[in-house]
Amino acid sequence: MKVRHPGRPPLVPVLVGYGRAGRDLHHHSLRTLAEEGALATGQVLVVDPVRRDDLPHDARWAPDLAAAVAALPEPDRGVFHLTMPAGQRLHALRQLLAAGARRFIVEKPLAPSAHEARQLLALADSAGAQLIPMSVWPSSAVTQEVVGMLRAGRVGRPRSLRIEQHKPRFRRGLDDAAHSSALQIEMPHQVLLALYLCGTPCRLTAGDVWPLPLPDALVPALGGARIGLVHGGPEDAEVTSTLVSDLTSPVRMRRLRLTGTEGEIVAHYPTGGDDPYGQLQVVGEESRRIIPDAPLTRLIEDAYRFHLGEGPRPPGTDPALHLAAMDLLDAAKAAAHARGAAMETPVPHRSREAESC
Repeated sequence: MKVRHPGRPPLVPVLVGYGRAGRDLHHHSLRTLAEEGALATGQVLVVDPVRRDDLPHDARWAPDLAAAVAALPEPDRGVFHLTMPAGQRLHALRQLLAAGARRFIVEKPLAPSAHEARQLLALADSAGAQLIPMSVWPSSAVTQEVVGMLRAGRVGRPRSLRIEQHKPRFRRGLDDAAHSSALQIEMPHQVLLALYLCGTPCRLTAGDVWPLPLPDALVPALGGARIGLVHGGPEDAEVTSTLVSDLTSPVRMRRLRLTGTEGEIVAHYPTGGDDPYGQLQVVGEESRRIIPDAPLTRLIEDAYRFHLGEGPRPPGTDPALHLAAMDLLDAAKAAAHARGAAMETPVPHRSREAESC
């Protein structure tokens, strides 16, 4: 898959890591864009130490980063999607920058900690590299509609935000070697979206996790998470956010509820790629809008346009916003640990009246 640009060799997608994120998310979106005609079709480069027998026809394999760079027409014509585990990204970025690579799309979280993320971003900045952190939900058509409604004053001044992202995750929780806490799974997306909508500065007011209950096991900290935030300056202008992720839920849900001084917006995001539609409603109005929404694909398309100099940085990809989100997640992890929250099992679903916003 190659993005054409007059007078220069095409941009070539390079997927560094071909697990679920690289194969099922990034490559799937690149393939969709090729089918839509947004990107010219060719083969993506897949970097993985193990050669896969089931590599798709639109991909070619490279055993390591050096081989991938050698396969490019010029090192800076590769767009390197860093989708390997977060702890490996700083080393990979250092190696790729030394080889001349300058264009990157980096999965969330950027690194295992805010401290390491700062190192990664400083390294990219010192080399003059263009780095796009993955910011899926700010790129959502549903989110952009909410932003437009806020700017138009449809619900007055924002006062509270609630974001829920629930799904059953029992099997993956039992076998999960990549995550030690529910704060690392859906919550990074939720915190970033809250900061994108309600802004910084922002402070943490609560951080909880609870265990994943199975018939013959209790997996610490992987059953779900809850975070409380306060955004803004003067007290009368503050916005409170409540973010909840229940990974024991029997149903999938991605829902946003934003309450203002003059009304309330409820937004439902797509829960999977099999039905790319969201829904949006102002409480009290009968009509409900159905919105085509494929946020990951749109984000990757916008990222390539940015890398070509043909468009702005995609929404929510400002590195400072990601660092603020990581600082809050680190603080939430510390708060949960201090309270021994992993040994408690709060009720994930309470009535809305019982929930503090």
